[in-house]
Amino acid sequence: MVQATPHSAEHGPASRFAPLRTVSAVVVLSSIAFIAAAPAPDQVQVLLCIATIATYFLMSWLRPSGGPFRTFVALLIVFTSTRYMIWRVTETMPSDSALSIIGGIFLLGAETYGYILLLLSTFLSVDVYKRKPRPAPLSASACPSVDILIPSYNEPDDLLEVTLTAALNVNYPAGRVKVYLLDDGGTDGKRNQSDPKKAAEAQARHDHLKEVCARLGAHYLTREKNNHAKAGNINAALQKTDGELILILDADHVPSTDILTRTVGYFIEDPKLFLVQTPHFFLNPDPLERNLDTFRKMPSENEMFYSVIQRGLDGLNAAFFCGSAALLRRKYIMEIGGIQGDTITEDAETALELHSRGYRSAYVDRPMVAGLSPETFSGFIVQRMRWTQGMVQIFLLKNPLFKKGLTLAQRIGYFNSCFYWFFPLARMAFILGPLLYLLFGIQVYIGDLSDFLMYGLPHIVGALMLSSILYGHTRWAFASELYEVIQSIHCSGAILQVLRNPRSPSFAVTPKGENLDENFVSPLARPFYILIAIVCLGQIAGIIRFFVDPVGAGVVSVLLFWNTFHLLLLVSALGVLYERSQQRVFPRFDTDRPVTLHQPGMAFAGNMTDISITGMGVRVPHTGNKRFAAGDTLQADAQQLGATSPTQLHLKVLSVLDEPDGQKLGLSFDIRTPDQWSAVVALMYARSENWKTFRDGRARADNMGAKIAGLVRSSLSHALIHIRAITREVRT
Repeated sequence: MVQATPHSAEHGPASRFAPLRTVSAVVVLSSIAFIAAAPAPDQVQVLLCIATIATYFLMSWLRPSGGPFRTFVALLIVFTSTRYMIWRVTETMPSDSALSIIGGIFLLGAETYGYILLLLSTFLSVDVYKRKPRPAPLSASACPSVDILIPSYNEPDDLLEVTLTAALNVNYPAGRVKVYLLDDGGTDGKRNQSDPKKAAEAQARHDHLKEVCARLGAHYLTREKNNHAKAGNINAALQKTDGELILILDADHVPSTDILTRTVGYFIEDPKLFLVQTPHFFLNPDPLERNLDTFRKMPSENEMFYSVIQRGLDGLNAAFFCGSAALLRRKYIMEIGGIQGDTITEDAETALELHSRGYRSAYVDRPMVAGLSPETFSGFIVQRMRWTQGMVQIFLLKNPLFKKGLTLAQRIGYFNSCFYWFFPLARMAFILGPLLYLLFGIQVYIGDLSDFLMYGLPHIVGALMLSSILYGHTRWAFASELYEVIQSIHCSGAILQVLRNPRSPSFAVTPKGENLDENFVSPLARPFYILIAIVCLGQIAGIIRFFVDPVGAGVVSVLLFWNTFHLLLLVSALGVLYERSQQRVFPRFDTDRPVTLHQPGMAFAGNMTDISITGMGVRVPHTGNKRFAAGDTLQADAQQLGATSPTQLHLKVLSVLDEPDGQKLGLSFDIRTPDQWSAVVALMYARSENWKTFRDGRARADNMGAKIAGLVRSSLSHALIHIRAITREVRT
């Protein structure tokens, strides 16, 4: 693969190397396929298997981060997987009955899907692009005007106030930036609807948010009707605003102060640039991270995309708009009639349209927003079903392989982004395929254990090796499988709905700011029980077949291996589906910073341990006879705590925990002035370096085997808690 190089305004990000890289990949893949198709005796295949496994252990020892060895290993994996797929097609397909043929194709289709993704991942991520910083100019006259648009529908008022305040705090020349709240919950249509209760609620929201915007210094906008969901909301605002650049933030995406100074410079340098996208970083755990207690130990699910895949796409001028935390050039958005709305993933669809017109995008890999993940599994699935359906819609309605104006590299990049979201169907095929033989004797695979070890084992080891090479710092192997399983059951139906009618899906808002007052089993758990029961029956039937049918024992052993793995995943998923209580609406972020607390005539040195928008934790050592108690009042300098300006903060002691060497205080902020509120928001959200440090800290790949083993133990132990909870419900 060809290393992408820094771009120039004339040529765009590495775009002049993208055709060479694409042609090279096609030539290499063709050569590999030709060599892999050559017949070879079993002894050669055994040697290839040994070489693959030995390379895996060598790679684990050397841990290559780039260079020729990394590329060589990736090509070796492509070779072994290509040889496996040729063997699967030519040697293992059943032909004894129509059901066997259909079942065999069913399973082979899922494996082909995985093989295509392996090729795409190698092409996009084996050598990813890293942009050089392009800071914005210092003079106001050289800085383009910016409108910050914050679309809202039904988010809590206090959440919106945090985002608005942080947006007003961004560093940019005075008079060159305006902040707008786009309220789709208080439209004319909602305020005048026939239901008097809902109309009154919409009117109250409208009046309150107008007052909030006026008090903070932001602009309030709404529209007549709620047409075309988020895309329509933004497009209505584009008709009433005039900034040269547009920063779009979801209502729960709180920006750091440097988000414009680190992104605007790319637009000044490249007049054909339409987009600068930045990562989505989440302060709170998603349901898997919360319920399995992995948030501070394991990279977030989206890290693979934002830390690796988007950088790979950026090197091909194919990084796309992700709906928020992105800066766009108004002129080009208006050229295509605004944010696109033919699909429910209006962001990627908009980028696809602008890329097809020859405009360019950029991706800046620094987290500069702090957002909220869905708190419940139900909310998580609502979000993922929308993403799944939207990308499948783009694949069907605006297939990038045939979209005029795209380069070949861009077609591959967008195809990968769409094709990935068919994983629920492939995952269900992997789970159900072996059951056809184990339960019903329908042969879907011809081969014995020795064949599988010669061809299948190097393929599996190679896939694990490739995942470790490309994504080892951003996605744990078992976690990746678990994330796919928990989404697949519900998202498979969503895909089938789109395949039946590509225009049927409607935009569903992801719930945010939910409170979980108590532990409970997710209402979406029932399909998992059914599937676990079926897989367990297959396991029992397979064990019986293994002993009563010695001739087919080789095939049964291979299928039992996969069935056991799927059973482990499904049972582990139960741990995710047992929702653990969560009382805080605003997340608390761990930190370590010295702090001085004040009372009249006294000062106390301590250490801040965590912070949220509502308060902070401080550990103070014993000082003479002084002991703090609940109800005490204190003061602190916001700038000393990390805010951008000196403001005196008032604090109230809510809780006290005595420790051997001091006290742990739970403090709440007593906000009395607008300056204090602004300082608290800045204290929590202003510094993007905090998010970068936290993200990088979770990306450490040392002791990976122990970490994955810990994840498996955690998922199984929480699954046991889930089973006990269900047992109690049944008894009562």
